[in-house]
Amino acid sequence: MSSNVLMSLVLASLLAGCATTASTAQSPRIDATSVVAAEDSYRAMMDTLSPEKQRQLALAMLALNLRGVGSAYEAMKNPDLQSLSIGRIKDDVNGMTADEIIALAARTSTVKFEVPARQ
Repeated sequence: MSSNVLMSLVLASLLAGCATTASTAQSPRIDATSVVAAEDSYRAMMDTLSPEKQRQLALAMLALNLRGVGSAYEAMKNPDLQSLSIGRIKDDVNGMTADEIIALAARTSTVKFEVPARQ
């Protein structure tokens, strides 16, 4: 009887350890120590997301890149806006998770996107 109780306690401890590890796993964050590091961490972040969340993050990254741009003409004239990337906004999103980047874009972007529903 005592061996069954001991086995139950060991099994319960193992399961509790697994549950704690899974729940405390950190979401990927942007590493802005360099443009390359930012791009690598952005790609790694995208790899962990669902397709819907990937779309939201990609649109947020574009919106943050285009903050303050008044028109398509202005964007075309500005060489910095010819290649929109996470590297351009890396200092603004340093250490952020995907959800934090999406929230930042929603709060601060002057650009509005309309994405048709998938059929």
